Amino acid sequence: MQIMPFEEAKTYRFNPFDLTKVWPHADYPLIEVGKLTLNKNPTDFHTQIEQAAFAPDSLVRGIGLSPDKMLLGRSFSYSDAHRARLGANFAQIPVNRPKSPVHSYSKDGAMRVDNVSDPVYAPNSYGGPHADPSLTDDAGKWHADGDMVRSAYTLREDDDDWGQAGTLVRDVLDDAARDRLVSNIVGHLKGGVSEPILKRAFEYWRNVDKTLGERVEKGVREG
Repeated sequence: MQIMPFEEAKTYRFNPFDLTKVWPHADYPLIEVGKLTLNKNPTDFHTQIEQAAFAPDSLVRGIGLSPDKMLLGRSFSYSDAHRARLGANFAQIPVNRPKSPVHSYSKDGAMRVDNVSDPVYAPNSYGGPHADPSLTDDAGKWHADGDMVRSAYTLREDDDDWGQAGTLVRDVLDDAARDRLVSNIVGHLKGGVSEPILKRAFEYWRNVDKTLGERVEKGVREG
């Protein structure tokens, strides 16, 4: 994982919540937080894969959502999608069932298997579930400097469409990887693409990297 202090995120040279960008490791080195070991395959694809329901709003204490607009949208839409796909009680399917007891207002619905004994209304005086914002960071609130609005991001110094892609081609890929990239692009463009589209494609790849664009055009023209 990588960590960017909140104050630095306000003025970083490109918007750190832009999904088309990565945080350079030179600025924010990777921090090892654990190891994920894949040691077995599912035995039943439907029950263990097709019915899996992951949602970014399933957060443990101390972790909150960033101003990433895609993440914020997914935080409320994923759970709705799971209910439509798997039913109101998708969280009781074994592949989704939490390891620790969960107290919620959930009750009834098709295919429910857990009996409800606690009151499912609030407020109540019978020991039922209730919200406790004090358990989260700053009572569940955080400052976003106006980022949580329905408008485009404000562009910053390095917020462009080509910079990081060019860095990937020139500084990250080796010669063999660059050769494979050119070969793949050329192969697709030689499949009956019209001349106007070809010109746009050549310009596109020149914007990423001038040499790459020239190699792509040469490969298509001379192939």
